[in-house]
Amino acid sequence: MRLLTDGTDTNRVLGFCLTMLSQYGENWPPTEEALAQEFVEWLGFRSVLTRNALKELCQAKGVSLSFDSLPQDIRGCNCSFQDKKEIVIAERELAPFADSHTLLHEFRELLEHEFVAVGHATIGAKDSLEVQAEIFAMACRIEAGQKDLPVFLEMASKVEKKWVRYLGYALVGVFGLACLFGCIYMRQLEEIGSEAYR
Repeated sequence: MRLLTDGTDTNRVLGFCLTMLSQYGENWPPTEEALAQEFVEWLGFRSVLTRNALKELCQAKGVSLSFDSLPQDIRGCNCSFQDKKEIVIAERELAPFADSHTLLHEFRELLEHEFVAVGHATIGAKDSLEVQAEIFAMACRIEAGQKDLPVFLEMASKVEKKWVRYLGYALVGVFGLACLFGCIYMRQLEEIGSEAYR
């Protein structure tokens, strides 16, 4: 006997979208910040992840992630067919944390595809999905940073030597500011990196 389901057992991205719809249905669409907050929790995204860690996160959610050579002006792309989803990110990382940023951008586009498929788009016809995906990626990275910052501060607080502890706090502060700067100006940093490789 085969049971009929809503497809969320094989399409985890759809499952996330349906959960968002049930939580925010009365106030649809959710803000990009609210969507980012829920998404960071669902994906298990952290502010500092290696390429292998990004692949594992994606694989756990039924999305294939690969890194390949792409045209210079394309940072990433995504594809969805039936229950299969794939994200490809440019092999050359043009700025620190650009892989994470691009992954989140591409995920936002996949999410919108699912929202449209269930009849609840989150952006209007006059809005740009590219712009919304950038806002979403930035919001996700800031959300992850807010979650990770207390962990880094606690690690620094456990250092016994006072001067090393203060150095740890300073490094966490500099890292936090650099991450915030990178979140806000990622596309500009990538453009600078792209120019350097031309």
